[in-house]
Amino acid sequence: MPTLQNEETARQDKLLRNVLFTFFVTGAACQPIGSLVPFLRSAYGFSYDFSGLLLSAQSFGNLTAVALSGFLPTLLGRRRSILATAVWIAVAYLLFTAGIGLPAVLLLACFMSGFGKGGSGNFSNTMMSTLPGDKATRGFNLLHGACALGALSSPILFLLFSSWKPQGGWRMVTGLLFLLCLVQLFVYVRMDLPPEHRAESGKALDLSFLRIPQFWMGTMMLFFYISSEYAITGWLVTYFQDIGILTAGQSQMMNSLFWLIMFLGRMLGASITGKVSKSAMLTVDGLGFFAFFLVLFFGRTPGVVIFGLIGSALFMATIFPTSFAFGSQYTRGNDLGSSIMTLTGSLGGIITPALVGFVAEGTGDIRSGMALVAVFVGLLLACILVSVLLNRRLTAKR
Repeated sequence: MPTLQNEETARQDKLLRNVLFTFFVTGAACQPIGSLVPFLRSAYGFSYDFSGLLLSAQSFGNLTAVALSGFLPTLLGRRRSILATAVWIAVAYLLFTAGIGLPAVLLLACFMSGFGKGGSGNFSNTMMSTLPGDKATRGFNLLHGACALGALSSPILFLLFSSWKPQGGWRMVTGLLFLLCLVQLFVYVRMDLPPEHRAESGKALDLSFLRIPQFWMGTMMLFFYISSEYAITGWLVTYFQDIGILTAGQSQMMNSLFWLIMFLGRMLGASITGKVSKSAMLTVDGLGFFAFFLVLFFGRTPGVVIFGLIGSALFMATIFPTSFAFGSQYTRGNDLGSSIMTLTGSLGGIITPALVGFVAEGTGDIRSGMALVAVFVGLLLACILVSVLLNRRLTAKR
């Protein structure tokens, strides 16, 4: 029996390592679209509203893949499903590197990167949900920490290469990311996967989780969180550049700083898993995120806005993994359950970045667009507080 237990632990640890690497690649390739937008605007003369559409095209691709990812494993199996979605990140970066400035082609490339991100995200979250108890919660924090580590690396590369080659350095970075995506596909081909949910339950689709209130609480928290995160990461560099508080180079570094703090915050979250309740962590994170984002928004000096950014990222760090763990404890190993949670959350990632762009273009002021983000951060806090209170009442009735 101890031998079997050790073998299972080794299998879980190997799965964790593989998924952490592949999601690191996803973070490196898919999160820097916000850093890429200023280069695309400079190279091809895009407006605020079209730039917002580029960000939303990625979110729409993400939503599409997440919707399909709930059913594709049933039809194709998990390995073929993840390969059929992740391959499009590589195709997107091939198009970016080719230097094609046609708006339709770049919209398609952003859609493709989002499509690959959605497939990778749903696959990775489902894999983490197969782990037992606190190991799953810790795995979610490590997973999204790996994504943050990838995300903070790419803006640094964009800054270094664009400083070295001002005209085409950014395309050298997209070429490197294309090669990294090919390595990711190789790992997907080789990695060992756990048994699929259908094989364990004997059902094609298990929908019992739809009747559990906590599942929907976690799902709605994800909706408002992703709305806020996608808008912030998509517009952060452009916002700092256009309001003139930071230089172009400093603004690019803010994206890396943001993801560095996210990475550190998620490592901290992984270390305290099991010591602090999910409800307490979510409440503190929601309050802290709202307070520090207001500091960032109202700040008018470099020191104040950087302080607000650091605080926002620190408290944002564990909201997604904790919210997902909050709801997915009732969908363990269920691809469809993970898909519905991510799908609902991803709707916000489509709507909000585009709204920010249209508001900014309509008023001629990027601050107006960011004011909309502040509203969504406030709605996230309200959703967290309501969910925590309802969860306490439901738990007390048992």
